[in-house]
Amino acid sequence: MNAITQGFLSQGHSVKMLVVSTEKHPFKREVLSSEYVNSTSIEAVELNTTLNPIDALKNLIQGKSYHIERFYSQDFANKLVEILSTEKFDIIFIESLFLASYVNILKANSSAKLVLRAHNVEHCIWEGLAKESSSGIKKWYLSKLAAQLKEYESTVINNFNALITITAEDEATFLKLGTTIPTHTSPFGLEFTNISTEKTNEVNHVFHFGSMDWKPNVQGVEWLVKEVWPIVRKSMPEALLVLAGRNMPDTFNTDLDQGIEVIGEVDSAAKFLSRPGIMTIPIHSGSGMRVKAIEGMSAGKPTVSTTIGVCGLGLTHGKHALISDSKIEFASSLVNLLKNPTLANDIGNSGRKHIHNNFSNTLIISNLTAFLDKINP
Repeated sequence: MNAITQGFLSQGHSVKMLVVSTEKHPFKREVLSSEYVNSTSIEAVELNTTLNPIDALKNLIQGKSYHIERFYSQDFANKLVEILSTEKFDIIFIESLFLASYVNILKANSSAKLVLRAHNVEHCIWEGLAKESSSGIKKWYLSKLAAQLKEYESTVINNFNALITITAEDEATFLKLGTTIPTHTSPFGLEFTNISTEKTNEVNHVFHFGSMDWKPNVQGVEWLVKEVWPIVRKSMPEALLVLAGRNMPDTFNTDLDQGIEVIGEVDSAAKFLSRPGIMTIPIHSGSGMRVKAIEGMSAGKPTVSTTIGVCGLGLTHGKHALISDSKIEFASSLVNLLKNPTLANDIGNSGRKHIHNNFSNTLIISNLTAFLDKINP
């Protein structure tokens, strides 16, 4: 949301932000600049989204999505009413499906255009997790959650005036679900003026960098560590895999005998991405677009990913990145780049140019604004 917010502000629009603060994603005002706080009048409401087994079972029996129920708060609803009673807006952006349950409150208290920005097609994520699960009970439960989310997504979408997706693939999926409102694809964008374009003269390790409180990332890294990495080490016994990202599960530990280093959360993403490594995106479930993929590739990191990992980026395998879905091909791609620094540099530079040419936030926001101007409240 920050990229869109900054884009709207740069075009001279007034922006007001109301955010959810949870135990996993707490709102930290102190890390924001005073300029950003003042320009967005940002406020936060705390929500307790901790998993409650009893509530989860109750929702399962009632056929309701527990994922959605957890994000409904009377405090948040009251804050919405308070803001809407004193301020008028032309457009209200609802970030993600999990806040879609407030749509009726928004309609009752505002005449603004209501736009849902879907970060993913949520039920597709859980369908993928269910497919990858080896446990019969867990597979059944995940499949049930996916079905409930699919039903909710198919019914709630048309309550809005427009739908914004991150990728064209997600837009097509929503249309198949029965979406009838205007839709527009608006990918994640960056301002590239401050991003290094220096060539990397060598690659000396492999890394994964991503938020580890997202199940597809956890599942993907488990596959990378257990299935892919032993194949790489068999070919290159000195190869090193670095795992970084916030909320790193205790199940991932440094094991130098296996060439694995876990560093967890980093102080600076830009500094971490300046290291001479090969970026991996090993996810097998999910939808939407990986922000870290754009950040890493825009910094010139040679990348090995599954097809889902770079969905929506328009990459060509062998030119912008190496794209492999089997453990043998994924490992072979990593070994190939580790042994061939020239190829790694060519892939990294080509990927960087592609991202810079196609994911400029200025262009993305201009296209989004033109779309928003055309929709009716």
